[in-house]
Amino acid sequence: MTSIFGAHLAVSAAEAGHRTALVFEDRTWTYAEFDLAVRRTVARLDEVGVRKGDRVVMQGAARPEALIALFAVTRMGAVLVPLHPQATEGELAVVYEETGPTALVADETFPAGSGLRLAWEELHPEGDDEPEAVAHATPVGSDIAIIAFTSGTSGRPKGVALTHDNLYWSMVGGLARLPFGADDTALVSTPLAHVAVLGGLPQCTWARRGTVILAPRFEPDLFVDLVRDHKVTCVFAVPAMSALLARHPRFGSQDLDTLRWILSGGSPAQTATREQFRARGVGVVNSYGLTETAAGVTYSAPDERADSTGSPVPRVGLRGVDAAGSPAQPGTPGEIWVRGPSVATDYWTAARPTAATDREGWFHTGDRGLFDAEGRLSVVGRLKDTIITGGENIDPAEVENALADFPGVVEVAVSGAPDPVWGELVTAFLVTDSGNPTLDDIRAHLDGRLARHKWPRRLCVVPALPRGATGKLQRARLTTLLDN
Repeated sequence: MTSIFGAHLAVSAAEAGHRTALVFEDRTWTYAEFDLAVRRTVARLDEVGVRKGDRVVMQGAARPEALIALFAVTRMGAVLVPLHPQATEGELAVVYEETGPTALVADETFPAGSGLRLAWEELHPEGDDEPEAVAHATPVGSDIAIIAFTSGTSGRPKGVALTHDNLYWSMVGGLARLPFGADDTALVSTPLAHVAVLGGLPQCTWARRGTVILAPRFEPDLFVDLVRDHKVTCVFAVPAMSALLARHPRFGSQDLDTLRWILSGGSPAQTATREQFRARGVGVVNSYGLTETAAGVTYSAPDERADSTGSPVPRVGLRGVDAAGSPAQPGTPGEIWVRGPSVATDYWTAARPTAATDREGWFHTGDRGLFDAEGRLSVVGRLKDTIITGGENIDPAEVENALADFPGVVEVAVSGAPDPVWGELVTAFLVTDSGNPTLDDIRAHLDGRLARHKWPRRLCVVPALPRGATGKLQRARLTTLLDN
């Protein structure tokens, strides 16, 4: 199969056009109907002047027109710039400054900035008549398909230039490791700008000619309803979503009986949540990936240990590197470096491309991880997130995992709070659904689980943890909760 993004959709439309490709609310698209909508949108974009290499910003809630636009823009050689529906005006300004878009396709309420604006209804994806043939330029594998802006939890958001090749090889890696069956039905309930949608589970599902169920938003009740109504077998979820589902009153009901496995991304599912899913008969596949790697580069087996994200997918190299730049020994944490065909080589900027990788093609992730003797990766945190208290280095993720099954805890995060004596104090932030735990309570829970110097010295019970648009924890904002 060609590496052009979306080629698998066109092939499936030609060879298995009758199969169901997409379901949204009360509407269903076969592969033939889905591909026709893409071709009609290509014709519309060509009509309004979009050409190869032009940037097209896409923003809005999860809806079928957005997925159709994703395939149409990239098929004609233009570049899609997807934005989260909650993108701020400041983030939008950065996107426009960096990409200089020709057009914007979006909800009507979204500020257009400069360039042509097309509301979803103006794309004309509906109808069963064939569009006139459009002599658009055909992209090649090295062409940029998508500029995906990082979440910007600190500093200025960066646009990752993902090529058709990057996205294709990300899909190939997922197909090699994810436990797909012949008739899997996948539920997508994350924002469509998430790299897990652009290069992950739904792309793999369509390559297998399965069915994708699109949720307009994530809500636990709606999630369970969709699994029940459409007999969903697999889903992608960030850990916060998984934790909410595991504590939902319907988690143990028959409504989830068809769910076979859940793909956890962003960070590994915490041990307590993973065990709840396994007891429910649902396998948890941990993964490791970033926007710069076009989704996952490792996937665990459902029965691997809780902290493992698995081994690298084919054609991807991973290494752990210590502070001196030398390979870290097995079992010793180091910075995770990744290299392979799914890794973006550049960031897009208005002035000139900025290299994302070093001269040997390695992307330095800024994440800390360790490898076991079999080469399986465990992610232990971000380099900049390490807490240094009294000269000791502590990984927040280790403490968080030990607190995840504390009674009544819904979410937990650990950070370092500045202290004039210790440098930083290990500080736990808990979201609970019952009770008001004390510092002594959580220390009693950790006794025998963690060394005493890793125990929290401060506790803050909060109504919610600060998260970015894609659900990623914003650690830099945690200490601001101490003043509230």
